[in-house]
Amino acid sequence: MLKVLRRHHPPCTRAEWDQRSCSGKGARCPILIRGTLNGARVQLSTAKFLPPDKARDLEAARALALEWERTGKVGRPTEYAPVVAPLLPDKPEDSNGARVDRAVAAFMADSRDRGNSESTLQKKATVFERRAARDPKNREEFVPSQATSLLRYCDQKGIRYLAELDLNTVRDWRATWKVNSLVRQKRQGQVIGFLWFCERAGWLPRNYASDITRGLGRIQVKATQTGYFQPDEYSAIIDATFLYSDRPSIDKHNSLMAGGERIRTLTELMRWTGLRIRDAVTLERNRLSYDPGASIWSVMVYQKKTGDPVYCPIPPDVAEALRTMPASQKGNTNDQYFFWTGSGLPKTVVSNWQRSYGKLFKLAALKEPGGQAKRCHPHMFRDTFAVESLLAGMRLEEVSTILGHSSVRITEKHYMPWVRARQASLNQSVMNSWAKQGKVPFAKPALVRMRRPGAA
Repeated sequence: MLKVLRRHHPPCTRAEWDQRSCSGKGARCPILIRGTLNGARVQLSTAKFLPPDKARDLEAARALALEWERTGKVGRPTEYAPVVAPLLPDKPEDSNGARVDRAVAAFMADSRDRGNSESTLQKKATVFERRAARDPKNREEFVPSQATSLLRYCDQKGIRYLAELDLNTVRDWRATWKVNSLVRQKRQGQVIGFLWFCERAGWLPRNYASDITRGLGRIQVKATQTGYFQPDEYSAIIDATFLYSDRPSIDKHNSLMAGGERIRTLTELMRWTGLRIRDAVTLERNRLSYDPGASIWSVMVYQKKTGDPVYCPIPPDVAEALRTMPASQKGNTNDQYFFWTGSGLPKTVVSNWQRSYGKLFKLAALKEPGGQAKRCHPHMFRDTFAVESLLAGMRLEEVSTILGHSSVRITEKHYMPWVRARQASLNQSVMNSWAKQGKVPFAKPALVRMRRPGAA
C-alpha cells in the first residue's frame, strides 16, 4: 500500500505531512510516496521519477504510485522516459554506448549550470576528473593525486563506457579511496548522484542507479563529539594574540603588533557570532550596524552554504574592535571589507588566515588531558559559540537560526549533548524512577508563597 503525501516545510504554513496544496504561487513543497511495496519499505520523492513540470503535481504522483502497485516495482513511467540523444562514441563502429569521460564532462557542466559553488565544483572534480596534486616537498613538481578519481581509475582499468560501471566495478573503485569514513560517505553520495544523472539523461538503463545504490549500502560513520574550546583554553588563545605577529623577524625590533590585533578581532568575531571563517573574513563593513533603540550592535551576513540572511548581535567590545581595527602590517586594506583586500578568490584569503591560525595555536600550546597537543582549527570558534550558548540555556531553535542551519535537525545532530534543558529533564526522569523503585524517597514539592500585589 502506497500513499502520496506532500511534505511541507517553511515558509509554507501547512503541517509537515499533508495532502493539501501549498499556499501562495504554485505548489513548491515536494511530494513523497510512502508505504510498502512487495514487503519492502518505500519512501521516495517524485522528483526522481517525474519531469520537473509534474514532480509537484499530486495527480501525477498518485498515478505513479498506482503504476508501482500494479507492476510491483519502482521505476519511471514509460511516457516520461527522457528522450535524449546518447553520447556518441569516437568511432561509428563502436556501439557500446556513452563514454565515461563525456558523461563526466556533461555532469560537471550541469553542476555549474545549477549554480554549485566553486568549492563544491572542486570537490566533484576531485572525485570524477583527472586531477594532479602538488608535491608538498617540491612545489615546482606535480604528482598524481593520491585520491583515485573516476577517470583516473577508468584509465588504469581500461574502462571506456558507462555500461562497464557495474556494481563490482564501483565497489572496486571505492576500495581505492584512502580517506576517512565521513569523506567516503559524502563521496559515495556524489557517485550515486552522478549515476542518477546518467540514468535520467538516458545513458543508463532504468533503475540502474537504484540497484547500485542498494548494492553499495550505507557507509557507517562513527559519531564523534564536537570539539570546542573550554573557557580557559579560549583565554589562552586570546593571550597568545598579544604575542602573535605576521612578521616576527621584523616586528621584534619595532614592537608592531598590528597582526595580533587583527587576528584577535577576527577570533572574537567568530566566537561571539558563530560565523564560519569564510563568512567572517569576507565580511563587508556595511554589514556592521547599530540599533539605537535596542542599543545593540549587529552584523548581517548571508551564509555561504544556505544563502539565507542571518542577523547576528555582537557584544559592544567586539563591535568597537571591528570599527577601530588597524590595517595589516603590510599596509593592505580595503574600504569594503574588514579582513580582506578584495583581491583574489575568497578561498585564497581563507587559506591565508588558516595558516595564521596555525601559528597562533602553536603559541597557545593547548594540551589534551593526556598531555598531547590538542588539535585546533578555526571552525572550533563556531562550535564554541554554539556549545556555550546552549550551556547558558539558549533554546536550540534560536542557536540553529543564528548558525544559519537549514534545519534544526542539523543543530541537534552536532550539539544535542550540550542542551541543558534536555539533560535536566533526563536527570529528573531518572530520579523519579529511583523513587518509584524504592531506591530513594519521593522528593516533596517545594512550597512557593505568592505575594500580594504591592507587598514589599
